[in-house]
Amino acid sequence: MNSRFSIHDLIYRANKRRSATEESSLEARDYGEILDRLQRIIAQNHSAELAQVLYSQEAEAKLKDLIMRYLNSEQLVSKDLRNISELVDAVYNDMAFVGLLSPYLQDADTEEINVNGYSGVWVQYKDRKVRLPETFGSPEACANIVRKMSRFGGVILDGSKPVGDSYISRGVRMSGAIEPCVDANAGGIASIRKQKPFFITRQNLIRWGTATAEELDFLTICVNNGVSIAIAGATGSGKTADMGYILSTIAHEKRIVTIEDTRELSLAKYDENGVMLNDVIHLLTKEAPNPVTMLDLLKLSLRLHPEILVPAEMRGAEALTVQEAGRTGHTIVSTLHANSARSAYDRILTMCLEAGTSLSEERLLRNIVEAFPVMVFKRQLPDKSRKYMEVFEATGVQDGEVTGTTLYRYAVDHYEHDKSGRITKVAGSHQRLGNISPALAEKLLVGGVPQKEIRRFSEGAEGGSQ
Repeated sequence: MNSRFSIHDLIYRANKRRSATEESSLEARDYGEILDRLQRIIAQNHSAELAQVLYSQEAEAKLKDLIMRYLNSEQLVSKDLRNISELVDAVYNDMAFVGLLSPYLQDADTEEINVNGYSGVWVQYKDRKVRLPETFGSPEACANIVRKMSRFGGVILDGSKPVGDSYISRGVRMSGAIEPCVDANAGGIASIRKQKPFFITRQNLIRWGTATAEELDFLTICVNNGVSIAIAGATGSGKTADMGYILSTIAHEKRIVTIEDTRELSLAKYDENGVMLNDVIHLLTKEAPNPVTMLDLLKLSLRLHPEILVPAEMRGAEALTVQEAGRTGHTIVSTLHANSARSAYDRILTMCLEAGTSLSEERLLRNIVEAFPVMVFKRQLPDKSRKYMEVFEATGVQDGEVTGTTLYRYAVDHYEHDKSGRITKVAGSHQRLGNISPALAEKLLVGGVPQKEIRRFSEGAEGGSQ
């Protein structure tokens, strides 16, 4: 029997024996009012503890401690429940569980959950997509679950803010919406994506056919020796997970600063005494009120003297500051949405123009090429496998177009189908097409890469220049 318990365990047990008459001096409130008040307080101050209840039995006691603490400090008594111990249990059950989604959130094989309304839920696995036979029962029940999941990350959805991005726990992020941005007969919608950092290893990326050993070696050598990279692709292609793997290979003494909207990267490493071994800072943006933007944190980051700066995803005007940092001695690792490696440069150009600049488009595009000499394009194929479709080195700009060399490419050979015509397998191969430029070879040499390693990527390929 575990003899360790908190002071709030004692309070909780004492209140089990507390009678209704002892609480009669306090103003009784409706249960819904109490639940809403506690959810707001705990979501704002203890989102980590709230999120952990989905995955850890130990977190149950911690959350009940918090509920008890705030019930006492706020002097909250319910009209409907006999005593405070019953109130703790009721609030815990309403805050901690997410109905029919719970087993799928806990399932390690689940990659994505999409709620299209109270009667339509889809679950995405690595190799298949399944529509659940269960429903939430009513639009209101669905909306309540969407609100609850948002609160895990400290985001409150209501009539004044019906749309928001949040996280359920570390590496599980969600986007959700309720009325009036969703039809009343749907209740709410949500998209939940689970990152699996422990599965994204060199061995797994090679085993899954996502990339070759040589491709991974090239990318990690670049980032560890002063060459910036970006990973482009669509939503769900696995860009952030791969970025996490590449960053995990960085030497402990190199200073890393990451900036995210919701926390997915977890790079800090600790010894057995809980002492951090590597030099890492994780920063998060903040929504209104008093927003803190990616651009705000980029300006802060540059004052923190990072060797490797990680704006996790470029979406807008902050790209201008990112490319300037990449041209002034910082190694940048970032992601963006684009449909190919080459078109990713045009996408960054568009984002930079949003910031306003006196530079011509061609001059700005040259700066972007200088900032991001290496671009990876990743795609999820029809069989749900994910591949590095291109690893591209940009070397210049000619007539407004980026020039360079496709170093590696995944070539599709054919598709295999099942009896219903659905694609079950994409057959193809990763190919080495080109050599790195003398300029990139020189940069790697100055960064500390031995000549023998550089020759792996500067000799032997047959083509690929464009």
